[in-house]
Amino acid sequence: MPIEFEHPELLYLLVFTLPSALLLWPAAGRGILFSRGEAARALPSDWLGRSEILRWLPDLLRTLALACVVFALAGPERVEVVREFAEVGKGTVLAVDLSSSMLAEDMDGRSRMDVAREAAIRFARRRQLDELALVGFAGEALTRVPLTTDPEVIVHGVESLGVELVTNGTDISSAVVASVNRLLESEREGRVLVLLTDGAHNAAGVPPVATARAAASRGVRVHSISLMSPGQAREADLEASGQGGEAAAATVLSALSAVTGGAYFRATGAAALDSIYSEIDRLEAPEPGTVERETRRPVRAWFLAAALLILGCGSLLQGSRLGIVP
Repeated sequence: MPIEFEHPELLYLLVFTLPSALLLWPAAGRGILFSRGEAARALPSDWLGRSEILRWLPDLLRTLALACVVFALAGPERVEVVREFAEVGKGTVLAVDLSSSMLAEDMDGRSRMDVAREAAIRFARRRQLDELALVGFAGEALTRVPLTTDPEVIVHGVESLGVELVTNGTDISSAVVASVNRLLESEREGRVLVLLTDGAHNAAGVPPVATARAAASRGVRVHSISLMSPGQAREADLEASGQGGEAAAATVLSALSAVTGGAYFRATGAAALDSIYSEIDRLEAPEPGTVERETRRPVRAWFLAAALLILGCGSLLQGSRLGIVP
């Protein structure tokens, strides 16, 4: 059961206890010493090693009492760590596309941004056991909310998302890199990236599949969601059917998810997007594990009581029949 200090810097005051002890230490020939009663006179010269122990013991006790006061000022706390079996959530990053195309109002008369915000908020509130982070991306990626265990912080972050936060474009690679960096800060074993975009990667530099391989090597699973209008979905289906279904399997998002062991989804409206988030919630359900809970109990009173007890013992000794008075 270790003891930790709330203000450990105050322990440096202990260096002043030695000078104070030297100032108070009884010097030979200082004052007049006389015994109280025949008991002190009757002590043998080698009692407890040296008979003069009665001369410096009260000052030693005062020094010890001063040290106890310093420990009390430093705020000692008894730390108890209890391990409990409980469900453990994942480290999860929500990456949301903030490109200008997200302003298109083709989701039953609503903009893609509004639909994406509301679905992400509902998903975040269901993930009560997760460590959550929020990343917005377009031509570059921006960490909007670092890892937190409070879903409402993520909710406020999602509500504040807008296309004006980053330069326009769709850089999926930077979104994956920024999200993986956030997930590496989490101590959770399960690491998940839920990436939503309404476009294809159009930035130069590292291709998304390369960043997906790096994410997979760090144990990050990527679930990607393509948000598109019903008309875009029909065009994609026609293109895929004309090429034997290979075009859909070769998209950047599906490849990204396949490399990391995640799932690829396509949403054409608010209801479909909610259903996808519910499926991801099921796929990434909390797992049984152990949770460490730390409790701290102040023990300052123990050190103050010890200081009073030591001072009392010193006074009793000095005022007893065995004591001496300078």
